[in-house]
Amino acid sequence: MVGQDYTALAGCFALAFVLYLNTFNAGFVYDDRRAILANGDVTGARTLAGIWRNDYWGTPLADSGSHGSWRPLCVLSFRLNFLAGGLAATGYHVTNVLLHCLATWLVVLVGRTLLPSRAGVLAAGALFAAHPAHTEAVAGLVGRADLAACVCYLLTYLTYQRHMRSREWSSLTLTLLLALAALLCKETAITAVLLCGLCDVLRGLEHADKVSVLLLSTLLLSRMLIYHLPSISFQYRLRSLCILSVFLFCSLYCRLSLLPRPATPFAAADNPTAHEACWWTRTLTFLYLPAANFRLLLWPQVLSFDWGMEAVPRIRTLWAARNLLSVAFYGSLLAVVWRGARFRSCSPVDYAAVANISLPLLRRIGSNSCHTWLGLACNCHHQLAQQSRSVQSPQSTGGTAGSSSSSSVPLMGVAFLVLPFLPASNLLFHVGFVLAERLLYLPSVGYCLLFGYGFGKLWHRSKGSSRTLLLCCLAVLLAAFSLRTVRRNLDWRDEEQLYRSAIPVNPPKALGNLGSVLSAHGRYEEAKVALRAAIAHRPHMADAHFNLGVVHQKQLNFSSAVSSYRRAIGLRPQLAVAFLNLGTSLLSLNSQHAEAVSVFRSGARLEGHGVRDRVAHEDARYACYLQLSSLLRSRNRLQESAAMLTEALDALSQPRQDQRATLHFRLGEIYAELQHWEEAERHQRLAMQLQPQHGAAYVTFGQTLARNNSRHAEAELWFKRALQTAPLEPSSHHYYADFLEQQDRYQEALSLRLRAAALAPKDYALSSAVADALRLLNRLIEAELWYRKAVSLQPLAAHAHANLGAILQMRGLRHEAVNSYRRALELQPGHATSRANLARMKSGMDTNT
Repeated sequence: MVGQDYTALAGCFALAFVLYLNTFNAGFVYDDRRAILANGDVTGARTLAGIWRNDYWGTPLADSGSHGSWRPLCVLSFRLNFLAGGLAATGYHVTNVLLHCLATWLVVLVGRTLLPSRAGVLAAGALFAAHPAHTEAVAGLVGRADLAACVCYLLTYLTYQRHMRSREWSSLTLTLLLALAALLCKETAITAVLLCGLCDVLRGLEHADKVSVLLLSTLLLSRMLIYHLPSISFQYRLRSLCILSVFLFCSLYCRLSLLPRPATPFAAADNPTAHEACWWTRTLTFLYLPAANFRLLLWPQVLSFDWGMEAVPRIRTLWAARNLLSVAFYGSLLAVVWRGARFRSCSPVDYAAVANISLPLLRRIGSNSCHTWLGLACNCHHQLAQQSRSVQSPQSTGGTAGSSSSSSVPLMGVAFLVLPFLPASNLLFHVGFVLAERLLYLPSVGYCLLFGYGFGKLWHRSKGSSRTLLLCCLAVLLAAFSLRTVRRNLDWRDEEQLYRSAIPVNPPKALGNLGSVLSAHGRYEEAKVALRAAIAHRPHMADAHFNLGVVHQKQLNFSSAVSSYRRAIGLRPQLAVAFLNLGTSLLSLNSQHAEAVSVFRSGARLEGHGVRDRVAHEDARYACYLQLSSLLRSRNRLQESAAMLTEALDALSQPRQDQRATLHFRLGEIYAELQHWEEAERHQRLAMQLQPQHGAAYVTFGQTLARNNSRHAEAELWFKRALQTAPLEPSSHHYYADFLEQQDRYQEALSLRLRAAALAPKDYALSSAVADALRLLNRLIEAELWYRKAVSLQPLAAHAHANLGAILQMRGLRHEAVNSYRRALELQPGHATSRANLARMKSGMDTNT
């Protein structure tokens, strides 16, 4: 029989693994990007201590936009994935699948402690392995929280089962540690200790009848034992339950009082029912949501990555047909609980167990029956003969060793189903979603246990061909669920397919996200169709208007882009990236510089109260400051430009090190232009300290020092350091060559020019600089070749043709020089150098004639 148990475990484990093999080549989709790719706690951009201060998405818990989802162990697992394989998605997906396999293994072990039939255990484990509702938790990487929480939750239960047998401190301590680990993976796992406590109470009720018989049996030995034996067991149980209660209270206190809670309510689009003004509508809809979730467990045909907005319409009247589903769901749930409780209260005494206790004691005093003993009546002797013929061992009936009384299975199944779901049900408090498939991962354990219990009952009652038919039905169900799981995994492979699959369920959200993906892939016309359809479904979607603006901007339709960005800002005034893109589009219209300055300034100064993605918001503010500073600098408003960069250093919330370095770097350049040499040098030194491997900072510092004739030697040392730091950076060689030419060291400069051009052979400026260096050395033939290369790189640049004309003129090739100058004037009629040289050549020809 042990071999059969291991076969069931291995079979369910293998099924769970095989069904998710096609997720190994999937990428990062939907929330994975924010939780992993843009999360500094995962990518190492922040220290390891950050996982204890920030939420699941990398936002500080104290931030006004934080979700409050504190899951440090899950974030730590992502970081370990990053350390092992960087941002290659395969490692993350393999970890998720292995966690699902482990959870399936544990479901089988839990079934063995509860279900009286091996057939039921196998059915429960196989159903859990193949259920399509699990695809979001397994194929979507952010579902790691649900997977890890489920594993720790089931381990907590199994460890407490061991504690109930031995009442050892070590097993109780391990139970609490596992419960804490589950809580640190996901908040809903806090109910693990409630489940353990309920299991202990039910186990105590199971033994109540046995204890009463034990009292009668031990009466012969000592009157003291009448009170002593049962009191010991009760004291141990009470001690365990008290410790569980204290742990639960402390966990709740720390989570709700010590850790910051979300300061901003969730958006109406995420949970529209929570923002519904009518109490009656809110109540009916929230009562229906558990039934809607349970329907996904029963028939997981329609699945979606998002069930927000109007995907689950609100129930506004008592006569709505969906209320019948609510009544049926709660009625069925109560019927199962009532049947389990009633079966327990009416269960007969196990006289075989009574006899095992009482008869050995009676034989010691020369009796063989306790039918009449000290004036008490007992039927165990007569029942024993009957039961010895009818009662078989668990092994002969296919039962599982160590399984609980069958009366407790429905109650424990309902507990596994209800308790982990209750915190996310919207019945106790509002949460940031209406329905989420990955949240069904842990409650589905209870559903699978109930299914296994029912299957085991049918298996026990059926014989021969009936069992064959039952097996065929189970095989068809598992085959259908497995096929649906494999096909659903393909939806989670990439974002386009994922969003397309959700259009029938949540059209505005799916179409809006699809438009963004199509835009990123350069499919602009398809993106516009999707985004306009999303706006038609939900006109007040700021994201859809913003993404439509992005499409217009990429198509160089700046006037339409400006209109879309303005609508997005009107709908969401804290959308900093919309201000950034609006300002950029206004600049592209060439006549809107003043308004662009105002827009950039407004976007840079947005505090972003309540924004969910704090990192993206701060990045957009940083870009606004840089754009504003560059715009002011281009209009020679250097003092204002420097003031904006200084403000950015003070105003940005914890800018990254590279961002701070760039701000100091730009300030150094501006102060150098203002000839404020001390300030320029101070900021450039700060930039070099922040990014010691950034060669451009050393180049700029060398240029600053080179402006002081007394510090040329020091400047050259910094140029050389730039070459050592970034030997493959063309600009390091280029600007060092500029410095050398100022010192009339043309030959040294030429070698650097050639090196820079070799590193960037498609760069027009570098090729032109090589030609200039050769001209200074009077190597005109070689210079001509490089000028021709420059023309080939930018054939529509007037100055390229003008430079070529000049070198041809110097070589005496007048006819070709004239052609080059004329080509430059065709491209730019007002090109002064070409016009002057051409006139000079013409006058020279007239003089000669």
